[in-house]
Amino acid sequence: MKAKIFSMAFLLFALMISSCSSDDSNESVTPTPNPAATGFKWKENGGAEITADNVYFESAYNTIKASKGTSGSTGFQFVEINLTAATAGTYTVGSGNAVGTLAGYGASAGSIVITSNASGKMSGTVTSTGSGNGMTSLDATFADIEVR
Repeated sequence: MKAKIFSMAFLLFALMISSCSSDDSNESVTPTPNPAATGFKWKENGGAEITADNVYFESAYNTIKASKGTSGSTGFQFVEINLTAATAGTYTVGSGNAVGTLAGYGASAGSIVITSNASGKMSGTVTSTGSGNGMTSLDATFADIEVR
């Protein structure tokens, strides 16, 4: 009799387990990470981050050109970075490498680091100190900007 009760209990337990369905809605799903931020962002004097509306690397002149706003309008901002080459590496401000803004800032020290220049895209960072129009520093990051 004990064997029959044990068998019945085991059968009932097996039926309960097999009737449970997998509910995917309660499972933990790892979200797809956001792609790396692309474009050009800079800070003047360590202030609020400014995101360029338009940016590209002009290979004919080894120059990064980034702008925010509409040319000729109030509040238009423009950053230009001139380099002696376009290959990945660290470029020291001076010696043919320059960082400047339309507002009159000119870097006197710092570095431009190109971390990648491949498949028509360029990435890197800028750290500079200088003067002009009340600015004493300009720091920037750029990721996957178009190479023209």
